Amino acid sequence: MRRLCTCIIVIATIGASASESDVCANIDDIALPDLTVEEVEALKEPVPHCKLTGRLGREIGFSVWLPENWNGKFVMGGGGGFVGSIQNQALALGALQRGYATAGTDTGHQANGIDGSWALHNLERIVNYGHVAIHRVTETAKHITKSHYGEWPERNYFAGCSNGGRQAMAFSQRYPSDFDGIIAGAPAFDFGGVAAAFVNVTQHMYPSMTELSTPLLSSEDRSILANAVLAQCDALDGLEDGIMNDPRECEFEPGSLDLPPEKIAAIRAVYEGPQNANGPVFHGWPFGGEDEDGGWGAWLAGVGQLAEGAPPSAAFGFGVDLMRYMVYHDPDWSYEGFTFDGYRERVAAVESVLSAKAPNLDEFRNAGGKLLFYHGWSDSALSALATIEYVDAVYNHDSAARDDVRLFLMPGVLHCAGGPGPWMVDYLDVIDRWVDTDLAPDELTAAFADESGARPLCAYPEKTHYIGGDDRAPSSFECR
Repeated sequence: MRRLCTCIIVIATIGASASESDVCANIDDIALPDLTVEEVEALKEPVPHCKLTGRLGREIGFSVWLPENWNGKFVMGGGGGFVGSIQNQALALGALQRGYATAGTDTGHQANGIDGSWALHNLERIVNYGHVAIHRVTETAKHITKSHYGEWPERNYFAGCSNGGRQAMAFSQRYPSDFDGIIAGAPAFDFGGVAAAFVNVTQHMYPSMTELSTPLLSSEDRSILANAVLAQCDALDGLEDGIMNDPRECEFEPGSLDLPPEKIAAIRAVYEGPQNANGPVFHGWPFGGEDEDGGWGAWLAGVGQLAEGAPPSAAFGFGVDLMRYMVYHDPDWSYEGFTFDGYRERVAAVESVLSAKAPNLDEFRNAGGKLLFYHGWSDSALSALATIEYVDAVYNHDSAARDDVRLFLMPGVLHCAGGPGPWMVDYLDVIDRWVDTDLAPDELTAAFADESGARPLCAYPEKTHYIGGDDRAPSSFECR
């Protein structure tokens, strides 16, 4: 027998007029299988809209935001890290202010976003987190949108970065007809590879799992490293501005630093990535971000354990918890003495649920789908080299895929945003125009966060070349 919704309607209209509460008109008419509506709110900020919060099945929490002045389109927002709370990365792109109906989910569990203990011996939660929750919420949110406005969205988009970027890729591969356009920023699409890279670095930064107070590389060490890298490689692109245009051109040798051997080994672990007897297991990180608090400071070296039970770095938190709670289901698993021999075989089962590595996007593209990648070159969370390898695989599968799949690499930009490089791009406008016109973007304009100007970003494999003039003016660069 079909299970219909249980609705608990709470219209939050304290201080609102009758016309303002009308933004939630018809919302109580929604009846969908396996849906529990928990709260409905009429809200004024950032624009008048109705927010519905509910649950699918036993544990998948979600919210849908429905603006009063709807533009006829829908965008699903991704969630970062291990999620664990209702997140919607499309809101940060101004989705509501632009009139988009939009939705987000906790992916089926409640937890701190860097805590993976919710997955212990719970395959349902792992599958929900992997891809099922985002698809179910997407389909439900579209129906709620149709019920509220009386018509289906004319365009459907997805926007996410980091784990949200992985979710974006899961849609293009597993649910190719869900969206017309997908924005995938700095995607964590190879969960086994990412976990290996994090564990490898953490083994060097914190050799003992019982002594987490101080990272092997200090802030001073990282500054010495960053200054040496820039001194050798910053000017390779014709500008000494603290931004490397393409770190792959840099041939810096960590052994040239006057640091102890164990610190040199830790630095190499970052750049070279995890290895086993058969060679590389996954990519290392390109040069850049070494002295940034939002770079190596937060992600790789870390600052040490600040509170009991807190991870000393993001790499420790994500890498250890993924291995403990999703791969081995052993809360006492330790990386001390751990090697990467036979690693890919050990993580294959969980990767089949969490990773999104298939280069065949024929179904998505044949349905008219457009996929826009972006990745910061100085991203210390997820290596841009992995995203490049994936896009190359897509193009090698079908060279015509470049019409529908584009990658924009962002010099000097950290994880999803931040850093000395320009990163402020209107991605919703870009994907909307691409879908409407079927004209793939060759360049994007990225503004500096300090409002000092902008530079172009070039569609991979092209990159920007400085041709002279004001280095904060897009006209001073060309793509080739």
